[in-house]
Amino acid sequence: MLTRAFVSSLAALLLGTLLVSGPPPASWADPPAPAASPSASATTVSDTKVNTDRYGDGSLVFGVTVTTTTAGNSGSPESRASGADGCSTAAGVPVACWVGGYGWMSAYQMYCRVASDLPLDLSVWKEHRDAKGQPIGTLFSCVVGDFFTKFALVYRWSPDPPVTPPRAGSDPVVSVRSAIAALGLHPPAVGVGAYVYRGYTEWGLTWWVGAPMWLWIDRNDPLQWGTHTVTASVEGGSVTATVKAVKVEFDPGDGGGPVVCLTPGTSRPWDPNDLLEDHSPSNCEYRYPHTNKLGDKNSRFSVSASVTWDVRWSSSDGQYGVFSFTVDSVESPSVHVGELRVVAARDPTPMPTPSTRGPGR
Repeated sequence: MLTRAFVSSLAALLLGTLLVSGPPPASWADPPAPAASPSASATTVSDTKVNTDRYGDGSLVFGVTVTTTTAGNSGSPESRASGADGCSTAAGVPVACWVGGYGWMSAYQMYCRVASDLPLDLSVWKEHRDAKGQPIGTLFSCVVGDFFTKFALVYRWSPDPPVTPPRAGSDPVVSVRSAIAALGLHPPAVGVGAYVYRGYTEWGLTWWVGAPMWLWIDRNDPLQWGTHTVTASVEGGSVTATVKAVKVEFDPGDGGGPVVCLTPGTSRPWDPNDLLEDHSPSNCEYRYPHTNKLGDKNSRFSVSASVTWDVRWSSSDGQYGVFSFTVDSVESPSVHVGELRVVAARDPTPMPTPSTRGPGR
């Protein structure tokens, strides 16, 4: 029986052969789009942590509900199909989800691992770099064969973050969710570019139909918008996750929207000296197409927000995964939307009488 040490040595030998053999072999090319395999049902789990935050007078108590959905197989390099221990081939034959450090990837029909130990200057990354020249996506080292009677290494690139089949034992995702709940993420504090007019304070925040109203949340609060790294203990090792805010969706309250922003927006409480047509530099704004009931200061639109956080995790035993969750606002500023009317009025300044005399007379 081949030992893991022998397999690792053989893999290193094969990799060395690949690296000195000139142009990349065909196996390094991007794989054809795999046929979609059966999706497993999604699993949704909620964790709630109650904190006391600084909003308002400092006594506002809110609950952050972290709702995560573990995706099933959708043709990306992951495995969630049913089998002997949760994995199977495209033909439905059960297979072990893991052989040593290699997990079954149903999209490739091979055992693969994330090739995180390969140099980033390999030619396989040539067509897969961002504008700054940094590699993007995931490179997998995969085994053709069954490790015993047949063995060869190939490489596959995926634009998606790595997701591996589950191992027996504790679920790393549960530990990650608990660590995220312990972060105490703040609900987004919604900011709107409306205005309270002097002498009309009883009308509260007011805005005008058709004008772009800027929207934002507090970008200076990393627990509303930011990136965090959490680590938790799991059976036999640890799991580390990166938690990153990726978008905020504003509900303007009038049935339109949502307004989807990939940044926290730009803060600008409106000033009467500003132009109504000024646009947000982050393009995070909304134009109300209709007014509230005119003359009724209690007719208003309430603006709320929801921040989406993406999580990418990896465990010390070679598992990888991704999921996302949302944190909703708990306070919603209300805006009365009115209309501006242009009224023609006579200029009280008398017009000068034209002179009938010519120049010099």
